[in-house]
Amino acid sequence: MVRYGNPFLGRYLRYAVFLLVLGILLPIMLIPGQTLLGLASIAAALLITIGFDLAVYWFCKYKAASFTKQEVRSMVPALITRSDWRGYFVTTDSYVLFVPILHKITFVSEWKRVKKFDMEGGYVELLVSKKIYNRSVHFIVAYPAKTYEELNRHTKEARVAVEV
Repeated sequence: MVRYGNPFLGRYLRYAVFLLVLGILLPIMLIPGQTLLGLASIAAALLITIGFDLAVYWFCKYKAASFTKQEVRSMVPALITRSDWRGYFVTTDSYVLFVPILHKITFVSEWKRVKKFDMEGGYVELLVSKKIYNRSVHFIVAYPAKTYEELNRHTKEARVAVEV
């Protein structure tokens, strides 16, 4: 198993750098003479940090909704470990899927096919049954508590539906 310090450090580093450079340092140097450019620099810092992440979030949400034809219930920033793709771990009423940001969707499964899951911190392992074999898929998620709630709720529902 590959150990990661914090796979989401790039996002926080981008926040810190852009807010520090464009939001604090540049306006301090520009405000004495050019207040309008200082305010534009602060707006650019906010747009680059928050706006970029919102645009990616909405794009992935649209991508998942159009792929499954269902409303998205939860989206958690995640990393799929076999390819180190960053994206979102998405759940709907019938499906669980990983939506990468710059690639095609490669993992989709119905909830009834998810046999079990194992969580260790932010590391998630799903055991998904296929027709002949079982497949193990590994993720690292940013919000383990939210992911655990969603997985626990759906796998219990799937087990009850299969037993009945």
